Parts: sequence; structure tokens; C-alpha cells
Amino acid sequence: MSDKTQATLTLAKAVKRHRLAAGLTQRELARRVELAPDTISLIERAKQPNVGLRNLEALADALGVELYRLFLDDPDALNINLVVSDQNVQNLQRILDKVEIAIIRK
Repeated sequence: MSDKTQATLTLAKAVKRHRLAAGLTQRELARRVELAPDTISLIERAKQPNVGLRNLEALADALGVELYRLFLDDPDALNINLVVSDQNVQNLQRILDKVEIAIIRK
């Protein structure tokens, strides 16, 4: 399984887990992040591989969690490794400044 596929599956599980914990329906979450309910469904089923940084930030905000929590298989885990393009390194560093991360440049 590729890293991208694994990240998509991890994101899918985390979004659903946090949405249910927040007591939100897919429709309610979609309204909060200004996405179509079908898009939330696709994300939660790992069928939407390209979510976009702005949408990830909006999801995290609407779910009341820090962004990095959307990429953890284990909700209690403290460390995460991400593979990102140089273009997003500064954005991720700003968002994840409280998290210890290893950045691998392609």
C-alpha cells in the first residue's frame, strides 16, 4: 500500500471518528466546512484522495481538533510523519508548530 493510500485511509477513519465524537452528521459537518455532504462521505470512505490544505484546516476546525489529529491512526499517538511538497512546507510548519514532525522533501 502506498503512503498516499495509507494517508487517505487514516484521514477517512479520523474524520469519521472525530465527527461522531462531536455528534455531527455528515450534512452538519459539510455545512460547517462549506463542502457538499457527498464530499464528506467520499472523504470518510477514502474515495477523495485530494482534500486540499484549506479543506483539511476547515475540517479540523469544525471538528474541534488540531489538524495533525486527522492523520493519526492511533488517537493517542504523539508523533506523525508527513511527506509534503516544498510548496506546502511553510504552511504545514505554521499549522503543526506544536508537533514534532519529520519533513522529507521529494
